[in-house]
Amino acid sequence: MIHSKIEKRVFVVGVPRSGTTLVQSLLAAHGAMTSFTESHFFDRHFNLLPPLPNPILTRDPVPRLKEFLAENEEEAPEAALRFESAGRRALRMRLLLPFQSRWVARQLLEVFDELAQRRGSSSWIEKTPRHLRYIPFLGSLPGVESRTYFVHVIREGLEVVASLREASKSWERPYDLESCVRRWNEDVAFSLGRITAPTDHFIFYEELTSRPEPTLRRLIHWLGLDWESDILERYGRTADRLVTRQEAWKADVGRRIGPSGTADRALTAEQREWVTRSLSPGLYDRFRERVERQSGIWGDAG
Repeated sequence: MIHSKIEKRVFVVGVPRSGTTLVQSLLAAHGAMTSFTESHFFDRHFNLLPPLPNPILTRDPVPRLKEFLAENEEEAPEAALRFESAGRRALRMRLLLPFQSRWVARQLLEVFDELAQRRGSSSWIEKTPRHLRYIPFLGSLPGVESRTYFVHVIREGLEVVASLREASKSWERPYDLESCVRRWNEDVAFSLGRITAPTDHFIFYEELTSRPEPTLRRLIHWLGLDWESDILERYGRTADRLVTRQEAWKADVGRRIGPSGTADRALTAEQREWVTRSLSPGLYDRFRERVERQSGIWGDAG
């Protein structure tokens, strides 16, 4: 059962290395919100198989769920224990997994609901960048439509590509430059396609790092929350709880808000030139112009 006491479910999404952890940490510093380590509940267990309208469950999420609870030092809530009963039997039978997709998705959302309530919060934030592509599915689950919000973090392509390539060197599957460029092109185009959705808000990393308070104020106001003046001081401590020991590439997220200049350090001049040519022409600028026309966000928040 989806919890009626939960007021807001916020998913922070975008291309990895766009500033999603920074936005998550800033939001989680608000007194009404709580957040968790990256769950990967949907991108690792549900496959997007066009032309099917919804992703289908292809892997048992229980092992990852147990890891997630351990990362957050939480005991299993009731929604997690339900996987060990009748539903768990069905999850062991791989042929039945696709038929469990919506039930499992709802149970996973209930895990967040119950953990938030246990912490005394009525709203929670989940941040897994790849959940971007699962927005239509997550927003359509019965009982959550009116309380689910998606915050897209958009960052200029060259910096994302450089940072993603650097960070992925420690991952199981490192990204080459071509893969990084393709990821940025496709994901930012997907976000642009959501620009008129009333459940979606767009944060530009460059705007956040140059004008953090007014940019964050707009987001807080959009979520229907009151501004808290010490968020920008508290978020560093929040960030420490949201980053696992294995995520060394996020180590400095709570130390400062500012541009990184990764492209100049990590890419040669020839590589920077190739990436610039390979990024979708004008996509970033077109995106900013569309958001400005759509909502007039560049004025200071009240």
